[in-house]
Amino acid sequence: MTEVLVSEKLVVRVPCAVIECEGKVLAGQRSAEMSFPLQWEFPGGKQENGETDEETLIREIREELDVEIEIFDRLPVTIKDQGWREIILVPFICSLKTRQIQLTEHEQIQWLTPEDLPSLDWTEADLEIIRNYFTYLAAKI
Repeated sequence: MTEVLVSEKLVVRVPCAVIECEGKVLAGQRSAEMSFPLQWEFPGGKQENGETDEETLIREIREELDVEIEIFDRLPVTIKDQGWREIILVPFICSLKTRQIQLTEHEQIQWLTPEDLPSLDWTEADLEIIRNYFTYLAAKI
């Protein structure tokens, strides 16, 4: 019998925000220096030890956009297996408590109507969030 040493896969939990404001949704374009350069995403970031999903999201949005959010609902988790790592996206429906956005990580942001969301070049995992968001919106009608 041959034994093979397999390294553990890195698992990264990433809460992210579907921020709604006046019928539109915020999309952030990743910087050219990040993985998935210049693709679009819902802002958020990596969870640190001991944080809840909600604590992570509030901290990350404060760091990335310099705004405060209110969290309302949670969408289904999206898992993206990249072979060497697994990204677990945990999306939340949010609104802004403060509105003066200051970008610290994104190239740019756009406010889009839900039907215009698919017009951007989203990361693959964020496309799944959009599909789940449409299901969420349909259930609200």
